[in-house]
Amino acid sequence: MNPAVLEAYGKRFRSLRCDPDQGRPRPHKAVMLLSVISLIESGRLASNRIVYDTDLTQIFARFFELVRSGSDKFTPFNPFFHLKSEGFWHLHAVPGKEAVLSAISTIRGRGQLESVVAYASLEEPLFILLADPTSREVLRKTLIETYFPHRAAEVLSASLEESAISSAQQILEKGNTSAGPAVAEAIRDAAFGRTIRKVYDYTCALCGIRFVCDDVVLVDAAHLIPFAESRNDSPSNGIALCKNHHWLMDKSLVAPGPAPNGDYAHPIWHISDALDSRLEAHRACMEYKRRPLLLPRDHQFHPMQTALDWRMDHLRVG
Repeated sequence: MNPAVLEAYGKRFRSLRCDPDQGRPRPHKAVMLLSVISLIESGRLASNRIVYDTDLTQIFARFFELVRSGSDKFTPFNPFFHLKSEGFWHLHAVPGKEAVLSAISTIRGRGQLESVVAYASLEEPLFILLADPTSREVLRKTLIETYFPHRAAEVLSASLEESAISSAQQILEKGNTSAGPAVAEAIRDAAFGRTIRKVYDYTCALCGIRFVCDDVVLVDAAHLIPFAESRNDSPSNGIALCKNHHWLMDKSLVAPGPAPNGDYAHPIWHISDALDSRLEAHRACMEYKRRPLLLPRDHQFHPMQTALDWRMDHLRVG
């Protein structure tokens, strides 16, 4: 750690160009930097390549809700774009969109950002500082004490918890059954939920609905064998479902299971014969009978056989 370089970046962090609002700086840029720091600390951002994705925006949302005031709007795409004015944050264009990126001075939304910006990066000396635990903590506290002194303890606590969630998520994405020993329940729940939604690309494995808007996603993360029974948070014991179909599975009216020939590699949906095709609402569900599950691209995250068997054993009989 170079003390002179650390002090120079500390000074730049204390003087971010933030739009003023009733005498106080808007929180967006500081919140975006805190979010990136959490990702670096967890190991999820191992290279100097910051992608605007749900991993980033859901952390941003956590901090933003702590520090926002009545007039602040949730627009994480704005600081991701406008941090370029600080000199240490660089935007990299989608191939072929270099001229478009250089020509625009503001951003209208996530769609426009993703159409022209492939990723952002930090000045290399700053990224090196943030990879070092001691200097990272100095710069994090600089942001918190400068922009959020009235909520400093809460923001610092959220920072540490978000880093723990991201670390646990990284462990689960490697196929482990647990986020690690002695992980708090809130951290374990959040890590499992984020992992399942991400590996299923935020898509319901039954109906295929997908809705993503920054930190807002429509699907739930469900255990196939309930955690209370299995103590298993592995992605292969999880599935992403919209709220309606999550509820139907929990009520044992639908179940993922093997194909009729006993093929567990290509599971299908089984529908309880308690449903009545004469009822319109039931027919809407029965349409999915024997349809294949919409599965993650990575086979290591596909449902394990024992989990499918558990669901089939609990499918309601009419």
